[in-house]
Amino acid sequence: MTEWLVGADEAGRGSLVGEMIVSVAAVRSDCLDKLREMGVKDSKELSPTARASLYREIVSMDCIVFSVQPVPPSEIDRRSLTILTEEAIARAYSRVATRIDNSSVARFTVDRYGKLVKLRIYLRRLGYKGPIIIEERADQRYLEVATASIIAKYVRDARIRVLASMYGVEGSGYPSDPRTVDWVMSTIMKGEKPPIIRYSWGTLEGTGLRVKKEKKKDEHRITLDDFL
Repeated sequence: MTEWLVGADEAGRGSLVGEMIVSVAAVRSDCLDKLREMGVKDSKELSPTARASLYREIVSMDCIVFSVQPVPPSEIDRRSLTILTEEAIARAYSRVATRIDNSSVARFTVDRYGKLVKLRIYLRRLGYKGPIIIEERADQRYLEVATASIIAKYVRDARIRVLASMYGVEGSGYPSDPRTVDWVMSTIMKGEKPPIIRYSWGTLEGTGLRVKKEKKKDEHRITLDDFL
């Protein structure tokens, strides 16, 4: 029986501009040596050129099934990032699961984001009954997570390029990038409020536009049926 290894990772979690991109990748076990030879590893250790090259190879391989799920700034401003990540992983995996057999998945590995208290429940409700590994730096230890990492990072970088052409975004989109911060502040000073900025981020403190998230006690009562 064909054995699959599933990995999940994200890109843009801490970004000031743009979506968070969550990626789920199912890698057939006989594909691991090929990925290793290609140089697949944590996307943060790769140059943009290397990521783009690997992405093109990955998406052409029939031993990999993947899906990406964007999480928009408006949702990030309103709700818990951890809960949004859990939901995005479940949504992405629900699409992957239509192309592979749940019973053939040997493990499901996730790069840890917070406590992820609901993720196991969501995956079980989708019919996955195998082991679930949630580890910090999983993208450095598991090739399937590294594969998901590359996909998520490439897609997010591509989205930032689109936002640059649409809105004039400058820099990487992260609050550590002075070009991005300068662009955000100058945009706000013009009286504009584009939907691509995360207004709950502390970077906007004092601008009058920062949105404070409301903590909802019942957020963890959401069922899988509510969002799939």
